[in-house]
Amino acid sequence: MKYILLLINFYLFANFYSGYPGSNFNFGTDARNISMSNSLVSTYNKGFVAFNNPALLPKISDNEYGFSHFVMSLDRSLQSVSIARPLPPSAGVSLSFFRVGTENIIQTNSGFGGQLGTLRYSQGYGMLSFGIDLGSLSGGFNFKTLFNDMDIYKSDSSIGFDIGFLYEFNEHMNLGLKINNLSSSFSWDINYLNQNQSEIYEEKIPINHMIGFSYNLPDKFILSCQVDYLPIKNTLSLSEHIYNKYKVGFEYYYNSDLLVNSISLRGGISYIDNNIDYAFGFGIPFKISEFMILNIDYALDLGLVDQGLSHLFSFSLLNY
Repeated sequence: MKYILLLINFYLFANFYSGYPGSNFNFGTDARNISMSNSLVSTYNKGFVAFNNPALLPKISDNEYGFSHFVMSLDRSLQSVSIARPLPPSAGVSLSFFRVGTENIIQTNSGFGGQLGTLRYSQGYGMLSFGIDLGSLSGGFNFKTLFNDMDIYKSDSSIGFDIGFLYEFNEHMNLGLKINNLSSSFSWDINYLNQNQSEIYEEKIPINHMIGFSYNLPDKFILSCQVDYLPIKNTLSLSEHIYNKYKVGFEYYYNSDLLVNSISLRGGISYIDNNIDYAFGFGIPFKISEFMILNIDYALDLGLVDQGLSHLFSFSLLNY
């Protein structure tokens, strides 16, 4: 019965290495990141920088606000919110929230096959982030409070950590490193079939090691490359499998000399275990006041296990 949690982890937001606790967090937090195959560990991501790498927070020059609300196929949804601000002279801080979930999961009677109604399931985290610039090298951390909720099971909140580093070779080339989900887990209190006895079940979230390189021609072109190294232990056999996911993303700025009519064209490709995934999207900035820009970003989710197409939009509010 408890392994239904792992099945839900797979079908919620399928990724090629899905099916383990916290795998839904790999889907992405915003449309720009998703459209570049989640390869931005070494690349500045306006409005959502702490999600990619807290070591990029010192690069913030003014307050930034990011918001995503994805309404997707199969009754899935995703929300992310981030507020970031600089801490002069050489640091940055951010508060963020991330949630994924689904509704209308059919609950059936195992003995007679009849429907007992529908369930809802969600998981996510609140996050406090800090980054500091030490010259060519920057460092940062995320402190996360994790939650995992399903109608018929109880889950206690837990904590987790990320650490990140960024090394700048020059104004065009960056090397990024992030270690994700240190000391992170979910704890469930499972009362099977509403009996008086319950079972405490802990799901440990695997540590994801990310390293990436980016090349940036300001207002012209960005190329980002990333490798995720993820050792996952099989819950049933206790054997361990190592996943290496290779990701490449690009962004091309069209009419970059114009603020209102400029557009960013994006694409990405990822590879793992002989499976290839493609990503596409774009971004458009709108001047909404004398000192404020609203960025609207779009990504197309193709659906890896026939979930159907989903159109994803994110918004970031920036001073200029």
